[in-house]
Amino acid sequence: MQELRINRYIKERTKVSYAMESTGPLPYDVDCGEGINIVMIPPAAQKAFSELNDFDLVRPYPHSPDVKDAVCRYWAKQFPTLERQQIILCDGSVAGLYLINRLFLEAGDRVLGYIPQFSEYQTDVEMYGCTFDGVPLSKENNYVFSAQDVVDAIRPEHKLIYIDNPNNPTGQIIPLSEIEKILAAAQPYGIGVIVDEAYGDYMPKENSAAALCEKYSNLILVKTFSKGFGLAGLRAGYLILPKELVPAMGNITNPYTMSALSRSIAAKTIADEAFLETLREKNAKLKRMLLRPWKQISLAHTAETVSICLMTHKNPNIDLAEEFAKRKILVISGDDFRSLGANSVRFRLPGEEDMPKVLAAMEEIDNL
Repeated sequence: MQELRINRYIKERTKVSYAMESTGPLPYDVDCGEGINIVMIPPAAQKAFSELNDFDLVRPYPHSPDVKDAVCRYWAKQFPTLERQQIILCDGSVAGLYLINRLFLEAGDRVLGYIPQFSEYQTDVEMYGCTFDGVPLSKENNYVFSAQDVVDAIRPEHKLIYIDNPNNPTGQIIPLSEIEKILAAAQPYGIGVIVDEAYGDYMPKENSAAALCEKYSNLILVKTFSKGFGLAGLRAGYLILPKELVPAMGNITNPYTMSALSRSIAAKTIADEAFLETLREKNAKLKRMLLRPWKQISLAHTAETVSICLMTHKNPNIDLAEEFAKRKILVISGDDFRSLGANSVRFRLPGEEDMPKVLAAMEEIDNL
């Protein structure tokens, strides 16, 4: 039988993803793996969900611009001239990243970023027959981000630069001034800069790259409702584009992306900014419990308010994810990130009730 001729770049690669599929409960007592908000339930989302009792909401295709209007109001101070047409709805931020790559990338292109970063984006770049040039964060400098290192690596052949802020997996917040250095350096070459703020709700709103959208026409901002706002199951996210990209993006987007249910709940949830402030305070209280001196476990540079962090065991032969799994705690292995190994994990904060079990497990692992 003649073999079907699929895209060879897709055929020859294996996607790196830590997403899981299961029909029942996972074999863990504590989930510190998936990047969801397990610390607090947003009251506005809970109320909006409880009020969904109109079947006519889902009978037609989704047309409501309410969520776009809510996004414009949310960013009114940082981006007062933001228009509806610049907001592209998508099924979570990862779907937005796929759209950006489809818009820009052709076989042979190069994309610049730093590592470790969100691995699924890098893999998608390679599925187009492109190269992801990763500037490594220095382990000796505790993985602290350096904008200058990225700027020094910029070449005219780079078509895109990818920056996640806060960083996944370290949970560090990159200052807005550092983001601006990269935007300014890339603009003369016509290089688009993707700022992926999937975990952005865990940092002060003033540090969002939304504040730079009016100044830089090469900035593409990626946002989601999956993390801080706690709506991962709704698959709701959006891009903020420069006006120049809107017509071309319109050629490849699905106008019905993001269901009517998701639009309705997201529009009401984003209005509750006070919730995010409380969430960040609770995160900081929990994370400080982890930021104590350990003998064998080290934590990379991170921000207290951000829900994730990078842990590494000094023994390179220790499979850290496996050690947590033995204690019924789910984490994400460092093997899923470029430049890391199995002795590292991406760790997401548990709920307050589970923190004693987590700390007890860490004390055991710290003595290995």
